[in-house]
Amino acid sequence: MEKFLFVLSRGLEDPVRATRAFQLAKVAKEKGHEVNVFLVDDAVVYGVLGLADNVKAPTGDDAKAYIDYLVEKKVAFYICTPCARYRLFGEDEFIEGAKLSTAAHLIDLAADSKVFTF
Repeated sequence: MEKFLFVLSRGLEDPVRATRAFQLAKVAKEKGHEVNVFLVDDAVVYGVLGLADNVKAPTGDDAKAYIDYLVEKKVAFYICTPCARYRLFGEDEFIEGAKLSTAAHLIDLAADSKVFTF
């Protein structure tokens, strides 16, 4: 199986890209691949409990349902440390299993993964 890294930088202002990123991560996980999600810039909101609850794409796809699946399957969510701190988010607010991370870790993940960016 392959390793996939999904890097999302868009936040609540772009529900289509966000929802699609989580949908494709879910499909990759369902197919048995190793999946990691890295949230940077405005996308850090998706790592905070409750903020994705009403995010839907025009197609009807629900971001929260995809995120819930990924959390249930123990997919790693990494949240850009300076991006989260700038927005005053603390680790006690994160979805289960999400953790702060760095640009250096993002590069390490990307080095041995197929990378999707949204």
